[in-house]
Amino acid sequence: MNQKSCNWIVVGALSGAISVLLGAAGSHWLQAVIESDYAETYSTAVRFHMLHSLAIILGAIVLDRMALNFFLSVALWLLLFGLAIFCGSLYFLSMTQFSILGAIAPVGGIFLILGWLSFAFGVLRSNAKRAS
Repeated sequence: MNQKSCNWIVVGALSGAISVLLGAAGSHWLQAVIESDYAETYSTAVRFHMLHSLAIILGAIVLDRMALNFFLSVALWLLLFGLAIFCGSLYFLSMTQFSILGAIAPVGGIFLILGWLSFAFGVLRSNAKRAS
């Protein structure tokens, strides 16, 4: 496995570990901090965090298996930034009830969408190069 893919797998694994830690913290220790109105928001952040941590690991494996291409690399960065912005804003919103943070979440969501689209385009492009 190339070093770039290994690095991304480590990033995804560490992100997944943080997701589990934050999920456990939300279930056990942060109940006093998170108001019940924001518990679902926190839960959404944990779910998206874990899902996109796994997506980064999957993307790293695909990046290693296919010819390295720009779009797959960009997809991983977009997923990472999207995860940080989307989930981070929801975590902080849940804990602080500072409503402006809710307005930041859609920016992270856009990064996540672009990451998935870049991933799909990168796979299609890599597959087209193999066929020709």
